[in-house]
Amino acid sequence: MAYNTKLVVKVSTLYYKEELTQDEIAKKLKISKYQVNRILKKAVATGIVKITIIDPTSGISLLEEELEKRFGLKRAIVIENFGLSDIELKSKIGAAAAEYLLEIIKDRDVVGVSWGTTVNEVVNHLPARINRDVDVVQITGGSHQLSIDLNCHDITRRLAKRFDKEPHLLFAPAILDSKDLYSLLMQEKSIKSTFEYFKKVTVALVGIGSIYPKVISTLVSTGHISKSDFESLQKHNAVGDVFSHFYDIDGNICNSSLRGRTVGMPVDILFNVPYIVGVAGGKLKSEAILGALRGRYINILITDDHAAERILALDKKAAGRK
Repeated sequence: MAYNTKLVVKVSTLYYKEELTQDEIAKKLKISKYQVNRILKKAVATGIVKITIIDPTSGISLLEEELEKRFGLKRAIVIENFGLSDIELKSKIGAAAAEYLLEIIKDRDVVGVSWGTTVNEVVNHLPARINRDVDVVQITGGSHQLSIDLNCHDITRRLAKRFDKEPHLLFAPAILDSKDLYSLLMQEKSIKSTFEYFKKVTVALVGIGSIYPKVISTLVSTGHISKSDFESLQKHNAVGDVFSHFYDIDGNICNSSLRGRTVGMPVDILFNVPYIVGVAGGKLKSEAILGALRGRYINILITDDHAAERILALDKKAAGRK
């Protein structure tokens, strides 16, 4: 049955603008409810009525897709940052990362964990009990100078407890005084055993510290790095670190005075870990995150839209200069 345009417009106006039900329209215009339904379908089909769906997350999805494409990531998760405080941002990133970990972690996985405030938030947002056969190992040296909830030993213990397992701890400081001490440490049976265990890690959870443009690094803020070592990092253009591995904005490991003195999973082993989940956010960490992405120290990134936009802009700007 053909319906004239005037009737189609009238029915559409009553339904979409005045919000009458199809039953009410049928009674008002003295036509059947079936006819009202047919007229509304015709209105859409002929373009008299156009339905627009606005997805408020579309911008976020585009950022995630661009990050994955640009840096070859397995996954990018970007959260919206509407004026969040630093604490709120870390909590939101932690919650998103915890949800993602629950998606990918399976029986017989080995999770390697570093330290940091955002990593701590990830553990805080995980359920108290996770019914999976998973082992947990500390992949960077610890420190007695950190508060108990940020100490790598404590973070590792709390994560292992969620799987009802005993943690594999690394009983060594994050930074040693000399390369000779590192050589001696590597001869210790317990240390050698833990380093061998690193090869079994299937999921690594790491924070990203910033050296430039602003120092936002657990290692620096806790006084682990001396003034001379920090100056050496600056001299070698360090922008960030992933569990004590310092790198420049292109992802190259810095040949600073700290090289050969930091204790943690070696980079060559890290590159073989299937899932390396990096958690960090905020515009001021953009350079550090970009360096980690370029160096392939992470293959999954969980961050916020402020950082994501700046990371992509920095990388695009650099590409334009080449």
